[in-house]
Amino acid sequence: MASNNMAKRIYTKIGDVFCITLDDYKCYFQYIAKDFTQLNSTVIRVFKKHYPINDEVNMEDVVEDEVAFYAHTVINGGIHSGAWEKVGSSKKIGDTQNIMFRSWSEMYPNLVKVSHNWYIWKINTPFVHVGDMTPEYYKYNLGSVFPYPYIIRKIRTGKFAQHELL
Repeated sequence: MASNNMAKRIYTKIGDVFCITLDDYKCYFQYIAKDFTQLNSTVIRVFKKHYPINDEVNMEDVVEDEVAFYAHTVINGGIHSGAWEKVGSSKKIGDTQNIMFRSWSEMYPNLVKVSHNWYIWKINTPFVHVGDMTPEYYKYNLGSVFPYPYIIRKIRTGKFAQHELL
């Protein structure tokens, strides 16, 4: 017999919508793909619009909103920490075939001031080595798998890390 203290298992699937409640507003993201290229991780699209905390929100309106950014993350980590909660689902997941990511590969990334080892890719396609970062690639989404605090920081500040130089 299961204990009443055990956490309820939350099943996630493509299309699920999640709510993040911050200081004085709430915002939403949607699970849109699984990227086998990047560690078999989940890809989310975070929406730009912020809503008053007490607003009743229609999921179909949420998923029609403009996308602030795309990211790879571990959704269940955010659920179990209480950072976000699953609030609905929509079959509308947008165009997942043309989302571009970028990342770099260095043996000791903290010692590298300028990487000449950048890669770009689309969801579930092989990495393409491009060498130096150019303005064309700089606009692509950072493709690391970010833990939930980084997703929240990006929503609040526009950056994944305090000193995001990339």
